[in-house]
Amino acid sequence: MTRPQLSDLPAETVDVVTRWNPDAVARLKSGGSAQRGVFVAGPRRAGKTTLVRRLRTLDASALTYVEDPLDAGVVLMVFDAAAPLGREELSVLDVVARPACPVVFALTKTDVHRDWAGVRERNRTLLARHAVRFADAEIHPVAAGGSGVEALRAALLRAARDEARDNSPATEAVLEQTRRMIVATARSVRETEPGAELRAERVRALTLRDGGRTERVAQLRGQVQLAKVELLHEVASQVRAAGASARSEIDRAGRETLAGYPDRLAEIVRERSGAVDAAVTARLGELRSRAGVADSDPEAAGPPPEPVVPEGPEPRHRGLEDRMTILIGASAGLGLGRLVVSPLSMVPALDIASIPLTLALGAVAAWWLTRSRAHVAERAHVRQWATEALVQVRSQWEQFVLARLLAAETRVSEAIIAESRVAAREVDERVAQIDGELRRLAARRSGQLSSCERDLAAVDRGLQEVRRPAGEPNRRGERLNT
Repeated sequence: MTRPQLSDLPAETVDVVTRWNPDAVARLKSGGSAQRGVFVAGPRRAGKTTLVRRLRTLDASALTYVEDPLDAGVVLMVFDAAAPLGREELSVLDVVARPACPVVFALTKTDVHRDWAGVRERNRTLLARHAVRFADAEIHPVAAGGSGVEALRAALLRAARDEARDNSPATEAVLEQTRRMIVATARSVRETEPGAELRAERVRALTLRDGGRTERVAQLRGQVQLAKVELLHEVASQVRAAGASARSEIDRAGRETLAGYPDRLAEIVRERSGAVDAAVTARLGELRSRAGVADSDPEAAGPPPEPVVPEGPEPRHRGLEDRMTILIGASAGLGLGRLVVSPLSMVPALDIASIPLTLALGAVAAWWLTRSRAHVAERAHVRQWATEALVQVRSQWEQFVLARLLAAETRVSEAIIAESRVAAREVDERVAQIDGELRRLAARRSGQLSSCERDLAAVDRGLQEVRRPAGEPNRRGERLNT
């Protein structure tokens, strides 16, 4: 019986096999068998390893042993003489033995079990019932001492030679191998999700699309509030320092100094204003640094306006206290004068002179006391004016600080928004590139799967042609030669 060779199969099948498995096709065309290995199968603890070791010892070059039944030209099925075969052995046999692949059976441990002959006959009956191709199967007994190994080796060599003469098993094996390669490739394509790294990058990019604008703006607001508290505290400190200096100077000032003290207070305010401006500039620089924004014009707000110190105090109005001071001074002066000239009253010639002298001393004492009282009142008047002037200066400094803070917050916020827009545009461009790449990968994956399905269908049709019984018409209506 002659089965179709690879060249007799449809052109589509030949093209697929040539493309996927060129080495096997080349071996078929050269007249060699694509697969000459022996695959050893059987239940667990059946002695497969020991049997293979003995077969290798006899002749290592005559037979090769493979690990995959699809790569085998001959299958060696090993049974245990302890009991007849069961469902496990038949299941293994169905998996490893292809329809066109020769199978050689061996029964191990015959030296241990006395009723091995009955087990062998029972196995032959069960094999015949399981499949027609195994109706006349011979089961070779093998003992632990090595008896039966030579006969088993000879049976394996005959099966290998028969498989080599009939190229149809080789053709079927090539088709099976090609089918396995296609299935493995399709499974790998399905299990491998293309673009996983690109999707992760896309998620990260969309998460940071605004460049952290929300977090940066919130942090900026917190920093602005903290700067506001610190700078207003600095303003209060400068006002307190200016007030303390003014009070100390006024307490020691004479009449001429008090007259020109408004100019001196203006000078003190200018000095303190420079300190306030330096503190504001330093704090705003730190604010921009923490916000991560480089201000191209940190002095955009300009130098601080010079605080306007109110004009000098109005002239002090004389009141009842001043008049009472005059009366008290005159009374005290007369008393003092009378005390001074009292010795003169003892001289009758000088008694007449005591009256004008007493009046003169009383007038001088009244004048001095009144003048001193007026100086003290003038100091208090100037001190009150300085306190009120510093209150006005403080409000001007606070206005300046708040204006600089607002301007800096506005500029930094605009810079953050501008950077966020640039980052969003870059992220959108990158996301568009990633989406395009993902579409290309998806299309490529779909194309690969479709190609694998078409090639698999072509190989399956070729396997149907090879496995079709002789005399049955093929898909083109032709009958196989017998």
